[in-house]
Amino acid sequence: MIPMVQVSEEWLGLAGKAKRMAIIAHISPDGDTLGASLALRLAFLSMGVEVDVICDGDVPASLRFLPGAECFLHPEDAAGGYDTALAADVSDRTLLGKSEAVFDGAKTRLVIDHHATNPAYGDANFIRRGESACCLLAYEAIEALGVALTREMGICLLTGMSTDTGHFQYPATSPATLMAAGRLLALGVDISLLTRRLYRTQPVNRVHLTRIAYERMRFLFNGQVGVISITRKDFEETGCAFSQVDGLVNHALEVEGVRMAVLASERDSGIKMSLRAVEPDTVDDVALLFGGGGHAQAAGCTIHAPLDEALDQVLAVIARKLEDPA
Repeated sequence: MIPMVQVSEEWLGLAGKAKRMAIIAHISPDGDTLGASLALRLAFLSMGVEVDVICDGDVPASLRFLPGAECFLHPEDAAGGYDTALAADVSDRTLLGKSEAVFDGAKTRLVIDHHATNPAYGDANFIRRGESACCLLAYEAIEALGVALTREMGICLLTGMSTDTGHFQYPATSPATLMAAGRLLALGVDISLLTRRLYRTQPVNRVHLTRIAYERMRFLFNGQVGVISITRKDFEETGCAFSQVDGLVNHALEVEGVRMAVLASERDSGIKMSLRAVEPDTVDDVALLFGGGGHAQAAGCTIHAPLDEALDQVLAVIARKLEDPA
């Protein structure tokens, strides 16, 4: 049972005093960090706060339908002069990327997050470790601030709840998540349209990248670990952005007998490792060893080494886990 940490009066009090706020998403942004940031943006705007949403990275094409997605600024384009900065779904300050300077430059620094590995680096923190999605916490924070939820907020919040729970399939999906989702649907959010945009529509180039992922898929340790590798050349030849590899690791995890899956993708910043596991196996401990983090069954890290070498490092750790699960 996840401890039901509620948003504190201190967090609400500091947030309520904001006049000019920067809401910051994490690098390699996904539906949860973007959805939480944009919903909170709308909430604070309704309170008369000047708000910028900032991310060291681009909004993926598949998420540009989110209300306000066009408002995201890169940190170098941010105006500055923020009295308050709010990191949304950012499990560690290093994942702020270049936005870390914006965060540190604010007088008041707030954090809202659900990752188990978050060290609580804000002046005030609303962290419920192991909860299904940051968007659930954003939903609760908006209500606690006394702001009326709108359909536009609902689209943002339901997107994050859906993407971080595998469309409400992952073990972390809590009763509170489903009850909140029900309330958001009552605001007029079209779940059918949202599902199509998130899961049932993809550009042709990602289809080609998926084909490559299947061709590269291999199984190690008596079929217990599925492995996929995507090279920089694969991104160049398909014309896919780095964000379009997201979710491909699950294809390996879905194979019968697989306990853990690894997708290694070669990027400008290093080799990004996307790690997944089937309960009771975990991968967050693997990611932590390489400076990453995440959830028990879904985590990631970046390793600065050639692709094959980086993959060997991760697989060596997984091999030890399989030999000694404790």
